[in-house]
Amino acid sequence: MYLDNLKNNHRDIYTHIHSLQQYKTAAAVDAHAAELSTTLAKLAGLLSIHLAAEDNYLYPNLAKSENEQVRKTSIAFHQEMGGLAKEFMAYKDTFMTATKIKHDPAGFLAATDAAVGSLLKRLEHEDCDLYPLV
Repeated sequence: MYLDNLKNNHRDIYTHIHSLQQYKTAAAVDAHAAELSTTLAKLAGLLSIHLAAEDNYLYPNLAKSENEQVRKTSIAFHQEMGGLAKEFMAYKDTFMTATKIKHDPAGFLAATDAAVGSLLKRLEHEDCDLYPLV
């Protein structure tokens, strides 16, 4: 049941990521800055809860698993990707409002690519490698 909630969170996160990535030019970002800031706020709220659940509960509990593969995988993932929440929140703080996005739409595009790239890497690793083990 708990894992199902995390998987559902992943689906919602993917939806928000795609919404952030739909505009590919600085002009489009500037024109849709309010929509993007709302999407970013929703994603940040969902991520703060989701990543805290994984980083503070799921990974530490899996690190105690009797199954060696689960234990090693969870420890490796947590070490590799445990700082993602802090990185994502720094991105969010930089571009949280429409005004901040409009001030630097090209910077928003670049920062979104970096933040989303790291996030997608974690989600895909969990979906393909960790969650099936659990």
